[in-house]
Amino acid sequence: MISRGEEKKVNHQTTRTRRSGIGVGLIVLLFGTLIVLVGGRAGAAGAADDSGPSPFFGIITQQPMSEAEFDTMAWGRLGSYRATIPWGSVDRRGDGDLDWEAVDYLVKTTAERGIELLPDFYDTPSWLADNRRRLPIWNGYARYHWKQFLREAVDRYGTGGTFWSEHPGVPELPVRNWQVWNEPNIKYWAWPVSAGKYARLLRISARAIRKADPNARVVTAGFYSRPRNGAGIPARKFFKQLYRQPGFRNSFDIAAIHPYARTTRKSVRRTFPIREAMNRFGQRGKRLMVTELGWGSDAVTSFGAGSLDAQADQLASAYRAYLKHRRKLGLKAVYWFSWSDLPPETVTCSFCRETGLFDLDGRAKPAWHSLLDFTHDI
Repeated sequence: MISRGEEKKVNHQTTRTRRSGIGVGLIVLLFGTLIVLVGGRAGAAGAADDSGPSPFFGIITQQPMSEAEFDTMAWGRLGSYRATIPWGSVDRRGDGDLDWEAVDYLVKTTAERGIELLPDFYDTPSWLADNRRRLPIWNGYARYHWKQFLREAVDRYGTGGTFWSEHPGVPELPVRNWQVWNEPNIKYWAWPVSAGKYARLLRISARAIRKADPNARVVTAGFYSRPRNGAGIPARKFFKQLYRQPGFRNSFDIAAIHPYARTTRKSVRRTFPIREAMNRFGQRGKRLMVTELGWGSDAVTSFGAGSLDAQADQLASAYRAYLKHRRKLGLKAVYWFSWSDLPPETVTCSFCRETGLFDLDGRAKPAWHSLLDFTHDI
């Protein structure tokens, strides 16, 4: 088991298999939950219910979501879904035979509901390296396979992509934003932790993505704001180091941060240095995303709020603050971590099991209702 104070592990394999326990009973339960939510919330939301999902409000999940859950997400007006996709889950052998079935499901399911998809590609596959954390830049062979993987993804799902021509019945909602790696400033996701190595990865990734789709936007990895001593480099320092690397400033369109903290105030304070660095280096026009943010409903872990109601209050506090500073931060989206709770036996970070908006039985937690107060009032 890996503690969140040490490093965060999100073992989310993109697969079409629905999460354990999903079946007719849960779908009925979710449908019943929707009826309750509509009846209990429609009066407060008013005409806002007729609007589509808002891309500002995003979700990241730790396990596959069913179509019924995506329906709930769309009804709740959460308009962005960040999909963490290990490279090796698509490119299993390095022989050019890529398996896009699981990603196809995500692209189709989100597009049908008007939800923007943010793919986050990370982890070097075992056929290429013994260590999944090793960034694929060490020789031409590694760089070739990484760039080819990215080109295939963008050619399939980007503007004018083959997926859309192969599925004419699916509303065309091309993937515009592509995130490169996850938390490379901590040793759980990159080894060695190096601003120079990540800057090089981002540079070659941006070239491949933009060549395949000039309309694409490159999103940096979400930098973990403040790792414990010895676990990595604080996001503020790492980001400044990146700006010293050749070509970095032209290698991304949107920066990303994971400002985990015990309180809203500390979270916001850990976000502003990224914005300030972008401004200082003449990039005020570039946007910023919070691609992970969350607190649990438990009372024992580092980011546990203490109770179901306390989690809901913390969510409300955080969204109020980030909406207040939205313009000053140039904030494009905030992704809540995560959609649903995990069983206690799941191997994940220490605080990750109870950060969900829904419990293990698919019932809405108070945090879900708090989030609806924002999404249905925009």
